[in-house]
Amino acid sequence: MTFSIVRSSNSLCEPDCPEWIAADGNIADKTADAFKAILKKAGDRNLPLLINSLGGRVDVAMAMGRLIRDRGMTVEIARTDFSRCKPWDKECKPDLKDGTYYGYANLTFGVCNSACPLMLASGVRRIVGPFSRVGVHQIVTTRHKYRDKYRIYKKTLSSGKVISERKFVERELIGTVKSTDLPKSLRRELTDYLTSMDVSPKLIDLMVATPPEDIRYLSMKELKTFGVVTEISEIEELVGYRICKGRSRPENCAVRD
Repeated sequence: MTFSIVRSSNSLCEPDCPEWIAADGNIADKTADAFKAILKKAGDRNLPLLINSLGGRVDVAMAMGRLIRDRGMTVEIARTDFSRCKPWDKECKPDLKDGTYYGYANLTFGVCNSACPLMLASGVRRIVGPFSRVGVHQIVTTRHKYRDKYRIYKKTLSSGKVISERKFVERELIGTVKSTDLPKSLRRELTDYLTSMDVSPKLIDLMVATPPEDIRYLSMKELKTFGVVTEISEIEELVGYRICKGRSRPENCAVRD
């Protein structure tokens, strides 16, 4: 998953335009570290988080979710379309000196699947558009089997006695076991997490009932009923280019010369 600070590319809002954090891609091992880095870059600014993700690691999603809730962030499912190039492309450079990119939010094609709804659930405000897609499926747990290799050698003591000693050489992966059975400990952790986010743990039952190769997309009614979202909006209220011109100016507006 790539995190970027984005400024509205619509010139009509200048010099006072909305900005946000865009989160694009899969939730992997080091995603939480990357998220902490972008939050540090944002500093004291409480920018909304716009997520577009097919999912990934459940434990990492919950770790980021706790950071989101502690920071009091607003989360919305939306794809960020960048004006010039995509930040995850190696040749792409930021548009502004401080590392900010220009772009706009696309609510039509936003997706949040698999572990991603756990991030969405953590927002103080949790928003989707009527054409956003939020889906869940079974969690696949993976266990690795290893074989440790040692070098055995003999050593003669001063007494003349010969003993054997061993020195660790390497750990070899000999097999991987995947399972869709939800461990009781993980179910408890998910239940506690969702409850703390004011989301119904019944969401877990939908996850368990859906094979990992499939996706159970939640209807707008289900999203509201389970508490996964707090708002369903047809217009872009968080980062639309007009929002900084009203009487109630959002805190994610930024004046730049």
